[in-house]
Amino acid sequence: MTSAELDASVYAPPAAPPWRLEDFFPGTPVRYFSFARRATAAGLQAAKIGAGDAVLVPEFICRDFLSAVRAVGARALFYPVDKTLRPAADPRDWPSARAVVAVNYFGFAQDLAPFERYRQRTGALIVEDNAHGLFSRDAQGRWLGSRGDLGVFSLRKTLPLSNGAALTLNAKDRPWHLSPQSAFADSGGLKAAFRGGVRWLARAAGARSAYRALEGLRRLRQIRTGHRLPPGDPESEVQLPFPELPCRELEAPLTLAGAERETARRRELYRDLSNELRGQGFELVYPDLPAGTVPFGLAVRLPETERGRAFALLARRGLEPLAWPDLPSSVAAGAPDHYRAIHIVHFLW
Repeated sequence: MTSAELDASVYAPPAAPPWRLEDFFPGTPVRYFSFARRATAAGLQAAKIGAGDAVLVPEFICRDFLSAVRAVGARALFYPVDKTLRPAADPRDWPSARAVVAVNYFGFAQDLAPFERYRQRTGALIVEDNAHGLFSRDAQGRWLGSRGDLGVFSLRKTLPLSNGAALTLNAKDRPWHLSPQSAFADSGGLKAAFRGGVRWLARAAGARSAYRALEGLRRLRQIRTGHRLPPGDPESEVQLPFPELPCRELEAPLTLAGAERETARRRELYRDLSNELRGQGFELVYPDLPAGTVPFGLAVRLPETERGRAFALLARRGLEPLAWPDLPSSVAAGAPDHYRAIHIVHFLW
């Protein structure tokens, strides 16, 4: 793929024949939400997990995930992850909980074997957080998000939607208490208009032009607020995001991107960028790209001394690495170095 083709593809997922998530999970109940946190809370409620219950969560996770646990009255416990982003402790040593969360980081399949062993010991529900993994499969060809008792998807992180998430209830032998599909609502507000404008500019003038426009707006924000990017908000650990209702685009079949062409686009971009970054001496979180993986972005470890060089290299392509995640407050203070250095190069926005 040439540089010009890559530039055009970064922000322009190809159109596809109409499809819905139900097409990938026939016979599985699916519900749509505005955000994955709301989908997670609904899944916990459907399993009758609530006040007094514990949910086991990886330490390496965005702090706002905790709002889904707290929304049902449960409390979060944590397990550590190692440098490969797999559990760093034996599941026999994990504390008991009603549910355990397995994360497919950046669209790469998490090994569920430790979680299965934990379920055998405790009877816990396995929540497969597949916010980053739409269109990804594991080594056995199973769709990510279909392997846990329930699957959570953040569609807006792969598709150009103002909001959008989904919940799949995969365990046929569980007595789910699932609420009906909520209403859909028109997207609005400045944030939706801003995202739409960036997408239009990227398609019309290319990713580099969109990046320059974003940089100008961020400089203005820094002058006005002192922050180039919105700062982390402790309230996000307890407050579910708004809007509450999913965007109206999810009411009908989608044509924003199809699995086959989007898979090829993202994998080609990953291979191209990973070759360049490794050639410049940067360390990738996932140096290999398994056959079924459709990457959300490219995760790279950037020590503070190397960030300026990486930012400049990626800016020439109209791309930018952003630090991930904003760790929970109870984890951040004692977090190991391998939790702090990861930046993600997004392939959509």
